[in-house]
Amino acid sequence: MNNGERRQTTIKKLTSQLKTDLELRASDRQHVVFRVILLAVAFFLITGNWLAIDRHENYRIGYPSAKTYFALTSSRYEDRAATLELRQRAASRIIDVMVRDEKIAAEVSAKIGYLKSGDLSRVLENPLLELFSGLPKLTQTNIVNTAVAIAEKNMNKAENRDEQTALLWKELSGYRLSQSDKNVAFQILDKILNPSLNSDSEMASRLREDVAVQIPPVVREIRPGEVLVQKGQVVTPSLAKLLESQGYPDSRFPYKHLVFILAAIIIWSFWPVWIERGLKEKFSLRQWVYIAVILSLGWALELMFARIGGYSMAVLGMTGWLCLTLPVSLSYHVVLGGGIISVMIAFGTNPGIFALGCILAAFSAAIGRVLFIDPPNHRVTIWRNLFFLGLCLGAVSVAVHWGLGLFYNYQLPILSIAFSLFWSTLVIALLPIWENLFDVISPLRLLELSHPSQPLLKRLQIEAPGTYHHTLMVGTLAEAAADKLMMNGLLVKAGAYYHDIGKLKNPKYFVENQVSGENIHDDLSPTLSGLVLISHVRDGLEIADETKLPKTLRRFIAEHHGTTVQKYFYEKARAIDENTTEEQFRYPGPSPQSRETALVMLADSVEAAVKAKNKSFDNIRDLRLLVQNV
Repeated sequence: MNNGERRQTTIKKLTSQLKTDLELRASDRQHVVFRVILLAVAFFLITGNWLAIDRHENYRIGYPSAKTYFALTSSRYEDRAATLELRQRAASRIIDVMVRDEKIAAEVSAKIGYLKSGDLSRVLENPLLELFSGLPKLTQTNIVNTAVAIAEKNMNKAENRDEQTALLWKELSGYRLSQSDKNVAFQILDKILNPSLNSDSEMASRLREDVAVQIPPVVREIRPGEVLVQKGQVVTPSLAKLLESQGYPDSRFPYKHLVFILAAIIIWSFWPVWIERGLKEKFSLRQWVYIAVILSLGWALELMFARIGGYSMAVLGMTGWLCLTLPVSLSYHVVLGGGIISVMIAFGTNPGIFALGCILAAFSAAIGRVLFIDPPNHRVTIWRNLFFLGLCLGAVSVAVHWGLGLFYNYQLPILSIAFSLFWSTLVIALLPIWENLFDVISPLRLLELSHPSQPLLKRLQIEAPGTYHHTLMVGTLAEAAADKLMMNGLLVKAGAYYHDIGKLKNPKYFVENQVSGENIHDDLSPTLSGLVLISHVRDGLEIADETKLPKTLRRFIAEHHGTTVQKYFYEKARAIDENTTEEQFRYPGPSPQSRETALVMLADSVEAAVKAKNKSFDNIRDLRLLVQNV
């Protein structure tokens, strides 16, 4: 290799590295735009919904409810108000606790003993003792017997002096004594008896607490569909607690909900980006915006239908659009994450509804991946697949409602069928709009582009019939191989049909269109001939831009020769000038970036090689040897 070739090789490597770095930076910017759109949409939906609806309609403690609230899930809760009422009622039955003073009781017993023994001097003071001593013996005996009987009966009953006075006179009224004798008996009893029962408020409080604690909590069971709060009913703290347990938000701004969802979007957004980095085919900014728009539309519709009063199965629409236009490995993860986030935005953190949304998102992503792993060939097939997916989601929804004890509306099966019809039709109706706006491609678009009535294909038929026949052969060969390799056969066939449209600029310079037997290149220099042949790649890209061919198909035009060298004219030029370099005869590329473009490149080379042999093959071994040598 001479110095000139080394210099060109070094420049090429530096250029390639610079191009790679620029592509990575552009890709990072696209991912940032993708995240910013999703975050902005989520912020707008949550904030706008609160400003327009929730702050006016959601409950506030101490205010009448703006609507009737129903139980969403079955649950058990403690009715604190009822429990408190029962405990207060039980505690109120404890009026007081009376404690007996044993010292006073002993003194009273001793005085009664003195009275019985007739030792009145140890019981009565002198004035009363003198009065008593002046009475007749029989009267003294009656008074003492009466006093002893009353004292023994009531020594521990009175709590205070007033109560004791009333109690003694009540007892004396039952005895046949004169009023003066009763008065003497009362004075004796008043000296003997001292209240031995005292009120203990501290012990009474402890006893009330013990009695209250022994009352079990009042537990109530709520069934799905039961009315929790009537419209116009004042929301108490206990009712607010109950509504919160059912997942109903209050009228305050949902800061926690907003932060949680924004954090979830940021974390989840790295998932599809990581999947895309594993694909050789990188997405453009328009395609990332397309994914963000589909997710945003699904989130908005889910939120709208949630406020009307139901789950809209928006994940079905996201599944249809994304599975039809994105690689299967990426669409699965986008549908799964986007579906879960849509439920979080629409229904908050209600555990039952959140579980339902997660299950439906997982089922939709999984079943959609199975249904669309082989691209459907007809609109009816797409509609039927989506409708079937909707029915599956409806059945799963009914089962989850029953299994988790969620509020079950008997209209749910009918709504599932209605939403299945709605989303199946809407997906097909809006698909052409997404394709034109965001440069994405679906099986339906590929079928349309592969039809012979397409303007570019009609031009090939008329202006370059040999090239048209060549593309048909390459398409047939590549599609058969794609089907065997579980690749997108429709995409491969459409790419093969358009990979050589650049030959429309100078069709007669290509051998398949030279019907007269004369070869124009016989009169041209090898360098000029090589330039004409190589330029059909650039010309094809220009035609694709003019006709707004999808970017996915433009890759087949740019990559079907990769960075190979036009060996035939390169060798002829070398024979004339040894300083001729390969770079002058190298296709601009890039090399195939996907399995589909690589397959078309191989099929193109095989078809050309077979045609160049200009003979049939006697056995498969010869054909296999030819393919391996391509």
